[in-house]
Amino acid sequence: MQVRKATLNEVAWLIDLSARVQAALTAAGSLQHIGPLERDMVEQATLEGHAYVCEDKGQRIGSVLVEPIGLFPAQWLKTWQLEGLPAPLWYLHALMLDPVLQGRGTGLAFLEGVKARVIPTQGSITLNCWAGNDKLRDFYRRAGFTLQGVFGEKDYEIAVFFCSANARVREGIEPASA
Repeated sequence: MQVRKATLNEVAWLIDLSARVQAALTAAGSLQHIGPLERDMVEQATLEGHAYVCEDKGQRIGSVLVEPIGLFPAQWLKTWQLEGLPAPLWYLHALMLDPVLQGRGTGLAFLEGVKARVIPTQGSITLNCWAGNDKLRDFYRRAGFTLQGVFGEKDYEIAVFFCSANARVREGIEPASA
């Protein structure tokens, strides 16, 4: 399995994947919202090197956006009580795995590959999900993320997680080669 930066010729595939993942979430009764992703956002993230693709045996099976936290409202860090995390800070969102591959451990390997590329020796990744998605919350815990808390958002709640490189180093996880 390999995690690499997405290319512009994969934008349509990323959007299609987000629509398929959203359909699977909706069919399962989840209120989690992923897609379909907007083309402009996906193109911009790809151009800036913040869109990643997961491949297995030459087949694209997943994608994620991991962007500098500075692109998002600074209030998030304060509200989520994350101001003390080791920098640089990244926000992971739109983590998507082909629905037919979910539940087989592939997502854990994918997320480990993302962490190895984004925070190999320093920095932190934060993310959130709908607080009612117990399976996803358990997945992030198993992937080495720490639950920071549950916070109100409009008419629902989100669970906020983080993972820092210093925790990865303490656990003896080797950084990925570039």
